[in-house]
Amino acid sequence: MVIISEAVLTSILLISMFVLLIKEWYTPEVTVFITLAALMVTGILSIEEGLIGFSNPGVHTVALLFIIGSAAYNSGVLTIISNKFLSKCTKNSTTLIRMMVPVSIISAFMNNTPIVTMLTPTIRSWAKKQYIAPSKFLIPLSYAAILGGTITLIGTSTNLVIDGLLKQKGLSGFSMFDFIYFGIPITIAGIFYISFFGHYLLPNRTITDPVDQLNKQYIFECIVPAQSLLIGKTLQKAKLRELHYLFLIQIHRHNKKISPPSTFEVIQTGDKLIFSGNASSMLSLTKTKGLKLLSDVGRNVTDQLKDSLLIEVIVSDSSPLIDKKIKESHFRSKYNAAIVAVQRKQKKITSSIGNFIVRPGDTLLLLTGEDFIKTWSTSEDFYLISPVDYQKPNYPNKIYIINSVLIGVILFASFQLLSILHAALIGVIILFLTKSVSVSDAKKAINWNVLVLMSSSIGIGAAFEKAGLASTIATFFSQTHTIVGLFGIAILYYVTTTILTEIINNIAAATLMFPIGFSLATELGADPLLFAMITAISASCSFITPIGYQTNLIVYGPGGYRFTDYVKVGIPLSLLCMIITVTIAVLYWG
Repeated sequence: MVIISEAVLTSILLISMFVLLIKEWYTPEVTVFITLAALMVTGILSIEEGLIGFSNPGVHTVALLFIIGSAAYNSGVLTIISNKFLSKCTKNSTTLIRMMVPVSIISAFMNNTPIVTMLTPTIRSWAKKQYIAPSKFLIPLSYAAILGGTITLIGTSTNLVIDGLLKQKGLSGFSMFDFIYFGIPITIAGIFYISFFGHYLLPNRTITDPVDQLNKQYIFECIVPAQSLLIGKTLQKAKLRELHYLFLIQIHRHNKKISPPSTFEVIQTGDKLIFSGNASSMLSLTKTKGLKLLSDVGRNVTDQLKDSLLIEVIVSDSSPLIDKKIKESHFRSKYNAAIVAVQRKQKKITSSIGNFIVRPGDTLLLLTGEDFIKTWSTSEDFYLISPVDYQKPNYPNKIYIINSVLIGVILFASFQLLSILHAALIGVIILFLTKSVSVSDAKKAINWNVLVLMSSSIGIGAAFEKAGLASTIATFFSQTHTIVGLFGIAILYYVTTTILTEIINNIAAATLMFPIGFSLATELGADPLLFAMITAISASCSFITPIGYQTNLIVYGPGGYRFTDYVKVGIPLSLLCMIITVTIAVLYWG
């Protein structure tokens, strides 16, 4: 009987996890949790060791900060600030500074995902009105939010995870503003780079119509009703080959697909016509040609357009819609909205809407009621990118309570009067007692996918260390000490963490690299905080791909970006952040 060592078995499971994460067959939290379960079932981790992440203070702190941050976000403070920094139209470099500085400051204390979600349509709409390409501003918006998160302990979930792991090792961890010595220099350098150099590397993809937000290539499905005047006519006579900004790509007739349809194809009752084009042209066609626009489940939605809204959303990387056909997702019953069109960047869609398999970053055009925005604007299933008017709460005194709680949590934690966990816990209790936040609002505010990912990743990091893999890799790093020195090892460590972050995700990368850094510090006789800080910063600064960080994915579609756009502007910024972070860390703790 062949006995496989713990190190080998752990390596096999981790490699399998990496493959699943890269292939995106499951959402990250599901993949990581399955791997954790496998580690417990095989006996590599005991139940107590495997579930240690679910009791980690950092995880619970993140959950509480989700509630406080969501309340502050809904108070309207972002609307006030965005109106001020976009009030004047100046040259790009000045506008970028006016935008990036306040965004980075807010991101230091709030979850950056809702910040970028709300400001994306605002900035896109403003840019179009000024006849400026939105592509010049949306990647900088995402980068500013990422950079700002490195300024404080509560700026990102990665910082809190590393802090929690340090405390599990018996160390005191980081204080609120230990990150400020790193975050402020790289944020200033990042804003300077983007504003005066980096924006020249961004594409200048202008949109012809500065007002129309729906001028994109979508897939639409229409049916020919029994009373249609098109019946019996060829496509040529019906003038369906002479459409502006629309193209007939397929006809579905009695379970038969006609693709591409001939100019002399005769239209019959009940034919389903599949068009590719923009939304405004499609709506005009339904009015002039007597066609009926179908939703995702084959229902007629044309007659509902007068009393409904057309909302554009981007599918998030944690959405339950991913890898499902639209007709199997029960979209209408769950969200009380119909999908009337779909669009996938850089890929032509040939299936009808119902058979379309959803992927992260897909854009969906929804027909909704007026309550859709209120109900789903904070959902993690997708990001709203149609302009939304955010109204202040009906009770102004609650705005002061919410903002006072946020400031109070920051001050109490900063002066170490309370731990960040205790300060956040008291803050949430105050919000509940004053009815500034309801229980249902709190449930919606918490990103459960992130919490499961964080907790599971911590358990996997424990297995990585227990099996001896962390110390083995740390020994490899330390052997280069005589050649490259501490600075060279720190650079190599930073680059490794960054690559992992771009390939999988920031939280999983941080929890896997932390035990390596801790073991490395022990072997070199260095302060463990040196590599802990480098881990936190490098895992957060994801600039090179649209999939490495949520905010990059949010602006991907609305900015009309390509994958290479992130590479061109992101690599110099990543190198800049690496040099500053490693230099300060080695000087401070080396």
